This record gives sequence, C-alpha cells and structure tokens, in this order.
Amino acid sequence: MKEQEKNIGKAKLLGIVHDIAAVAAKSFNLNIWGIELLGSGTRPVVRIFVDTPWEDKVIPFFKPLSREEKSRQKSVHPMAKKDDLPEDDTFDDENFSEESGVSVDDCAEISRLIGLSLEVEDIFADAWILEVSSPGLERNFYEIGQLRPYLGHPVDVTLELPHKEFADRKKFRGTLKEVHTNTFTLILDNPEGQECVIDWDSVKKAHLIHIFPETNLTKTNSRK
Repeated sequence: MKEQEKNIGKAKLLGIVHDIAAVAAKSFNLNIWGIELLGSGTRPVVRIFVDTPWEDKVIPFFKPLSREEKSRQKSVHPMAKKDDLPEDDTFDDENFSEESGVSVDDCAEISRLIGLSLEVEDIFADAWILEVSSPGLERNFYEIGQLRPYLGHPVDVTLELPHKEFADRKKFRGTLKEVHTNTFTLILDNPEGQECVIDWDSVKKAHLIHIFPETNLTKTNSRK
C-alpha cells in the first residue's frame, strides 16, 4: 500500500468518492443518496446509492391493499382513477406509485464513470469493489433532511445509546410525524401511540419500512 493511501483516512476517502460520484450522478439528473465503505485491507467495497432529487419533495404513503381489498375496490370502482377516489379511501400504490427515476442502465453507466475517475485518483491499494444502485424500498437515511419527504411513513431507528426518556431502549419503530433541524418525532407502534423525539446525532441507523401487500407485514417481520 502506498504511503498516501495509508494516511488518507476514511473521512477524506469518502469525501473524494462523494465528489467524484456527485459529478457522475448529476450528468443523469440524479443525486447521491448515500455512500458506504465496507471492509478494509484487500478488496474494500464502495457502495454508492443514487436517487432522483428529494429536496422539497413529498411522497404520500399508501398502505398496500390485501387481495380481498383489491377485489372489493375493483367491484366498487371498476374504472376508477386515483383522483376519483374519496380522500379517506385506501388506495393501491402498486399502480400509482412514484417512479424512482433510476434505471439499471443509469447505475451501470454511473459506475463506469466513477470507476474510471477513482482509478485516476488511485486512492485504493490493489483491488476494490464498486457497487452503484438506487436506495431501494427500505432505504437507509444518511442525513436528517432525507426524512422530510417521508412524513407519515413507517420508519425503523436504532440509536447509539439508550434514549434518555425510554430507559435501556435503543430501537424504535413508528410513523414519522415531524422533522426539524436536528430532531425528528416518531409516533411509536404501541397501543398508547407514544411520541418519541429523537436527536439525529444519536442515530446509529435509520431506514424506511416497506409494507408488503397481502400480509401487511414488513420484510423483517415476514421472515419470522
């Protein structure tokens, strides 16, 4: 390993990767959602997530319908369009969900551009692996601003240390109610519907929960 590679540091390395990736993604009108550097030594993995711009975006949450609900809806609204349904009607987002705007071809071309630039920078010792993809259905959040479009959506949060108002508890699951400069509020999934205010700086990991149709279970729960 070259001396400059030994001393570059993870933070600086991620900064270099981010700057290169941002330029490549911008050429496809995409933004960097997050970057992860996994492993160390030989063959580290650089994982880059790209997405359509999310600033000032609001993504409505539609709970997926079960098979029975879909059948009942079709019989009641055989020719219904999304705007024709009553406000309180649960709608099937399978047909009207917002397109991600990130294609496999986009990811492949962005990966190629980033790979060429990283080869020129020569910041990795020997072999390394580059992965470029969209953030996915259960996307991780890398900054608090990314939460804002998902008000009303279910979110799973793990803290670095136990919450001061919920002794010995680090994991929380609930509906995202509010997002402020450095805190956000969840309505917890419990009978009391407690509200939990969380400081973003205390978050170890936070990700969106995707509710699957038919079972209405999350991916995590459906495996149990």
